[in-house]
Amino acid sequence: MKLTADDLKKCLNECISEIVFHHNEFSLVPKAFSRTRKWPLDKLIHFILSFGSQSLGTEILEYFQFQDGFPSVSSFVQQRKKLSFQAMENLFKLFYNRTESDPVLFKGYRIAAIDGSELSLPYNPNEENVIGENHHSTLYLNSLYDVCGKIFMDSVIQHGKERNETDAACIMVDRISEKYPVIIMADRGYENYNLFAHIEERLFDYVIRIRDLGAIRTMESGFDFPSDGPFDLMRDVVITRHSTGPCIVNRIKYKYFSKTARFDYIKDSKSNDYELTIRFVRFQLENGSYELIATSLSEDEFSAEELKKLYQLRWNIKVGFREAKYILGMEAFHSKQENSICQEIYSRIIMYNFSMLITLGTKIPEKERKHQHQINFSRAVRICIAFFKQTENGPPIDVEATIVKFLLPIRSNRSRPRDTVSACVVSFNYRLA
Repeated sequence: MKLTADDLKKCLNECISEIVFHHNEFSLVPKAFSRTRKWPLDKLIHFILSFGSQSLGTEILEYFQFQDGFPSVSSFVQQRKKLSFQAMENLFKLFYNRTESDPVLFKGYRIAAIDGSELSLPYNPNEENVIGENHHSTLYLNSLYDVCGKIFMDSVIQHGKERNETDAACIMVDRISEKYPVIIMADRGYENYNLFAHIEERLFDYVIRIRDLGAIRTMESGFDFPSDGPFDLMRDVVITRHSTGPCIVNRIKYKYFSKTARFDYIKDSKSNDYELTIRFVRFQLENGSYELIATSLSEDEFSAEELKKLYQLRWNIKVGFREAKYILGMEAFHSKQENSICQEIYSRIIMYNFSMLITLGTKIPEKERKHQHQINFSRAVRICIAFFKQTENGPPIDVEATIVKFLLPIRSNRSRPRDTVSACVVSFNYRLA
């Protein structure tokens, strides 16, 4: 059953109340949030969730609707320092679990993509997570995304300097609920036997792109694949910590892992070997280039052409990151402190899911049009956040009726070159005043 905008707002407010009830678990200062102040914990969390990309002073003015006695920027900064970012992380998980309904399935599977996005942080001379002499600092957001339902299912934040995408992927795979069969999709960089094993141990399947033939340090280099053209081949792999015996005789089948290499299902050389059966599919794209996929799905269930179409759905997680960054302002932080920045990252993901659930539940009126239409998500986000900020005394907002006033035509078969632009910090000096 689809939840209405009112249902979702009520649910999110109930999740906030639960975090407030357990505030001692998320307080960085003893007895914090126990006294009545201008920033009680529920209002503090509500305000962080309603952030835009403006300066902090303007955010406060608009949130309190320019009323007399609004709190100062300094009072907000002092209060948010007392709150661990884990409060927002737990709020994200609470809201996701309570709004999770029957997902959109693809041939009976829930399709989840794993990817990451780097976030540049404002300059902080006291920050330890830095790269190079210019004190460049980043955080890396790893996320699990439902590509058909278009919502974030889980996220793990790492220091950019120490990021490990496959470790984060294993953590998120282990936390997926077992309500539905799942296919995990990921791009190059996730071709990792340990990740494959984690997915199979959960009785899930995977479709993961690996580096193509001839690339340096690629998984395919240890197999006797054809040197060119498309192919669809099965290979048995045995992971072992024994460097002698069968590993010497058959290096194609046996893959030796030293004691320092991570493989969670073989502790040491006394443990049994671990067997995997992997299907490798290489297909040609429209531009003439090739992509190589590693999967646990059988040819009877998914042909090479069907895998090609399935893998195209992975692009939705890229769209999700773009929308979270540039529509919800994930890169426009209001602090230099890492804890406060992590608060804002999780708050943007929460409000992304909140806005997307409302948008997907809004039905577009049927009319005769030249093109099929879709909701303008940029406008929908602003409407949903205004609805979330609205108090009981404010004028009522018919969210669904307002959202359908902003539509965009869907023009199929359009494409443009993908531009690669270096990421940069949104400076505090260049915000909307």
